[in-house]
Amino acid sequence: MKQWNKCSKTILAMGVAAMVFGGATTTEAASNFLAEVPANDWSYETANSLISAGVVPDYDMAIPQGRVLSRLEMAMIVQQAVGNESAMTAEQKAATEKLKEAYYYDMKKLSLLNKIDTLDNSQVQSIESGKATSGDGFTAEERAGLKKAAELADKLSISGYVRVRNDHFLKDKKDGTGEKRTTRANMVQVSVDSTYKINENWQGHADIGYRNSLSGFDERRSLSPNENQTGFTWDTYLTGTLPKLGLDLKFGKWNEWNIYGWGMDIDCDFSGFQFRQGKKDFKTYFTAGQMDLWDDAMGGDRTKEKVTSLRFFYPFDKKNDVNFGMSWSSPMQSRYQADDQHRVFYYYAHGHHKFDKNWDLRVGMIASNAKRDPTNEAAGTKNKQPGRWVQLTYKQAQLQNPGTYSIVADYRYEPALSWPTVTDWCGLNERFLRLGFNYVPAKNILLDTFYQWARDIDTGVKDDLYRFQAQFFF
Repeated sequence: MKQWNKCSKTILAMGVAAMVFGGATTTEAASNFLAEVPANDWSYETANSLISAGVVPDYDMAIPQGRVLSRLEMAMIVQQAVGNESAMTAEQKAATEKLKEAYYYDMKKLSLLNKIDTLDNSQVQSIESGKATSGDGFTAEERAGLKKAAELADKLSISGYVRVRNDHFLKDKKDGTGEKRTTRANMVQVSVDSTYKINENWQGHADIGYRNSLSGFDERRSLSPNENQTGFTWDTYLTGTLPKLGLDLKFGKWNEWNIYGWGMDIDCDFSGFQFRQGKKDFKTYFTAGQMDLWDDAMGGDRTKEKVTSLRFFYPFDKKNDVNFGMSWSSPMQSRYQADDQHRVFYYYAHGHHKFDKNWDLRVGMIASNAKRDPTNEAAGTKNKQPGRWVQLTYKQAQLQNPGTYSIVADYRYEPALSWPTVTDWCGLNERFLRLGFNYVPAKNILLDTFYQWARDIDTGVKDDLYRFQAQFFF
C-alpha cells in the first residue's frame, strides 16, 4: 500500500478545492475560502435571524456581536440551514437562499472536503490512478481535481516543530565572591520545513522559521535571530543525486545539524554547496561556502566565516563507524587567532561504537595550526591542546514510542585555538561535564533537560548552564 506523509490528506483536500473550483469565474471565491467575513457584513444579521428562529440545526446560540467568522465557518452555518428549509417560513427560505447564493462555492468546497475526509487509502489510490468510477460519489470534475491534488500530495511533504526553551547560566562573579544567575535564552521557536519532489533525482526545499525571545534582551527583528532576538528565518536549497556517479549534491542555504560535527560545528547556518560521493559504504564529503560560527557574538568582528571542508565516513559494521577529515576556515578574533593567517587548518577524527541496544559511545578529537593573535594580550595565555569529546548514551528516546527515554553524559574540552566554534552549547575556551535526560510523554512530543558543569580552561571561571526544553513535532 502506498505510504502517505502526515499532511497528504490536508494537501489533497486543499489542493483539490483549488483545482476543482479554481476556474476563471471562481478564483476569488476559491482563494478566499479561509478569509474572514468582514465584521459589518450582512451575513451575520441574516444568519443570526435564522439561528434565533431555531431553524439552523446544531446552532442554538447566535453569533456574538463583534465575533468575526471565516467564510468556511459561515458556509457551515449556511449548509445546516439549507438542509432544513422544509421547516422554514417563506421569509426564512428567502433569507437562506440569499446566503446560499453568496456562499455557493464555499459550500461546494466544504461538501467536497467532507467527502475527502471519509476516504480510505484504497479509494484515494483508485482516484489517483484514474480508475475511480461514478460510484465513488464524486463528479468527473471532482475526480479530475482529486487526481491532480493527489499528485501534488505525493510530491510535497511538510514537517516541522514547535520548541519552547528556557536556559539559565550560573556564573562566578568577577570578584570571585559567589554565583550569579542569568537567563541565557528564553524563547519560543516554530519551524516549518517543506520539500517538493521535482523529479526522481531532485528536490527543492524551503524551511521557514519564527523565533520569539521572551527574555527581553533584544527584541529587534532579525533575518538570522539568535536565542535572544525575535524574527523570521528562511532557508532555501536544492538536493539531488547523480546515481551513475554515486554523487549526492546540495546547494543553497540551510541549517546543518550533524552529530559528527564535520570539522566545524554540530549546529550551524551554512550557505554554499556540499558534495557526497560514494556508491558503497565509504563516503567522501566536500563542502565549501560560508557559515555563522558566532565570532561576532563572542567578541570578534566576523559575521560569516569562509569554510572549506573535506570529510570521510566509513561504517565498519552496524556497531562501529569512523568519521575523519580536515577543514579550512577564516581566522577569528574571538578565538585569539592571528588575522594575517589566511585560513586556519583543522584536522579531526570521530569514532562511534554501539555496545548493544541500550549503550552508545562516541569519542572525538580536533586540533589546528592556528597562530596566536600578537595584538591580543590574552592570546599568549590560551591553551592550544587538541580538543576532546566523549559522549555516552543509555537507551533511546523515540518520538513514535511514548514512554521511551534516553540519558546522555557528555564531556567536552574545547580550547579556543583548537576548536573552530562553540559546539553543542559549550562556551568559548571551556570544558564541561553534562548530564541530560530526554523523555517522550506522547507521540511526537519530546521533553529534554540537562545540567552542565562548565569551567574556563585557562582561568577556571565557573559557567554552569541549565536547560529545560519541550519540543512538539509534526
